[in-house]
Amino acid sequence: MVQDISLAICGHAWHGKSTLLGKIVAETGMATPREVEEAKQLAAEGRDASLVFAQLVFRSKDVTERSSEAARGVTILPSMVRFEFDEHRITVIDTPGQETYANNRFFGMFQADCAMLVVDVDEGPKPITHQVVRILKGFEIPVHAVVLTKMDRVDYREEPFRERVAELRLLLDDYGVPHEETVFIPTSAYAPNRDLMEPGEGIRGFRKIDWFDGPSVHRFMAELTFAAIRPRSAPLRLAIHGSEVYDHVPGIGKTATALVESGVVRPDMTLHFEPISAERKAPVTARVRSVQLTKGHFKTPGLPIAEGEPRQLIGVAFKNLSSKEPLRELFKGRGVLAGTTANPPSVAHAMEVELTVFDPDSLLRVGSVFTMHVHVDRAAISIEEVLAKREKDAAQWSEPVEQAIAPGEWGRVRVRVTNRPVAIEQADVLPPLSKFVLREGNKAVAFGRCTRILE
Repeated sequence: MVQDISLAICGHAWHGKSTLLGKIVAETGMATPREVEEAKQLAAEGRDASLVFAQLVFRSKDVTERSSEAARGVTILPSMVRFEFDEHRITVIDTPGQETYANNRFFGMFQADCAMLVVDVDEGPKPITHQVVRILKGFEIPVHAVVLTKMDRVDYREEPFRERVAELRLLLDDYGVPHEETVFIPTSAYAPNRDLMEPGEGIRGFRKIDWFDGPSVHRFMAELTFAAIRPRSAPLRLAIHGSEVYDHVPGIGKTATALVESGVVRPDMTLHFEPISAERKAPVTARVRSVQLTKGHFKTPGLPIAEGEPRQLIGVAFKNLSSKEPLRELFKGRGVLAGTTANPPSVAHAMEVELTVFDPDSLLRVGSVFTMHVHVDRAAISIEEVLAKREKDAAQWSEPVEQAIAPGEWGRVRVRVTNRPVAIEQADVLPPLSKFVLREGNKAVAFGRCTRILE
């Protein structure tokens, strides 16, 4: 069986994530002649040449208008490109780097089996770099590669690369992210005055960086393997982001891009959607018309398949929706979990959680309000009571002396969802869907897991 692997490209804004991915698309022949000509035309019109490759990633977005975000090279929603190899398929998820689109970044990262961290070798790690590493740790997503971009800015020299690698290893250590097996790759997708179609450094090979004996980015993906961690026998859970839902896809109709978290989804199954059903106090359901293995871009019909398996990113077409409201409006502004009517997703208004604070400047107090990011959803929660605490490496829990969790401490805490219910699973039932990250303002400050749904 061909293995499906989801790889998230993460990093700070303008460090070259989309340009890197677009250059791989161009050099592997995935771009059509028309797309290549459009790219050349954009460059001829004076468009930033590095963004020309980024636009190959934004295939389903408008890149013809200079005022559009895609035309300026800004990733708003995660873009996806699928690469086919002999024994596996890799869906590369290009995540947003701007703080404005943090929720979309978390959505893209949650879908991933593993991650590729992208850092500008000249600028080094920036605030979003730190946030990304924290989130990867919270969701327990392994960092299999760190790509150092824009090597042309340091004249392709080895010393700046080695210095930055040492700095990044310390950063990963700070947040407890394993990196012993992580590969660090120097790259330069495009450099000023370089011919647009000239091969980049570290994309499929090396010419100027002759001192490096590791893999190119494409070879890294070709050699990547990842063991399946979601059983087919577990209850079906589909994670659907509200922004990736469409009412009128030609030839298909109502459809959504979804990640199969556990179980198996097949045509003619009836799905139950949460937390929408809990909010409306009535089941919101639909039947599966068809399942497609997406080509890697939203709105693009893919290869029909008999069933969607764990960790596959799929397109699902719906029929017989129980609500008369358009699917887009129904799912708008939220993340949704789907299960079967016999075993629907769990929903929480209040829960017990185990969490730890990793931000050195944050303190979780009773009464504090945070944004909880869980799978593809987010909700406002308040801290109601600290039930027990322990130090980072301690085995035993003890009664709290004060109703607060300090940086480095673990706490058993009762929290309440304040704005609307959230679909979440208990850690002893479906561990991956119990994990969450807490955010305060523009900072991710803590992560943990739901241990008990109270109501």
